[in-house]
Amino acid sequence: MKFKQPPLKIDCDGLSQKLIADLADRLSLHFEDVKAWGDEISAESPLDSHHYNDAWRILDKFGVQAV
Repeated sequence: MKFKQPPLKIDCDGLSQKLIADLADRLSLHFEDVKAWGDEISAESPLDSHHYNDAWRILDKFGVQAV
């Protein structure tokens, strides 16, 4: 059974494009679908609950918020 959570929309305002790309790359290890454009990232379909929790820790390290 797949782990279901609503998609994360991550506001990356204040991060450089390089950091946004790095964040998206890291999140792609935990979600099936990650897209970055401008100052926003969307992450959908976490692999499981552990990956979902790891993603929140990554967001905290980057100092960004999910909406």
